Amino acid sequence: MENKKTLSILALIFGLLGIILTFTPASVVGLILAILGIIFAIVAKKKEGKSGMVTAGLVLSIIALVLWIIVIVFAGLIFGTFMMGAAALLS
Repeated sequence: MENKKTLSILALIFGLLGIILTFTPASVVGLILAILGIIFAIVAKKKEGKSGMVTAGLVLSIIALVLWIIVIVFAGLIFGTFMMGAAALLS
């Protein structure tokens, strides 16, 4: 019987793409893929058992999610600083 690891492979690919897309204009897609990667990794652990590929997919997806949050917070800080400077110039 063939042992299929489809969910593990998807979790790994989505986690890797999530990291890559976090630093592009398509960062929202990266966020979605990171969340899907986490979901697929959890389901794969239940259905396919623990494996290195499942763990790698889960870790990459979590890293992608954390990186996305850091990038958004940093962008918000830059935008807020810019707006405060613009408000100071206008007043």
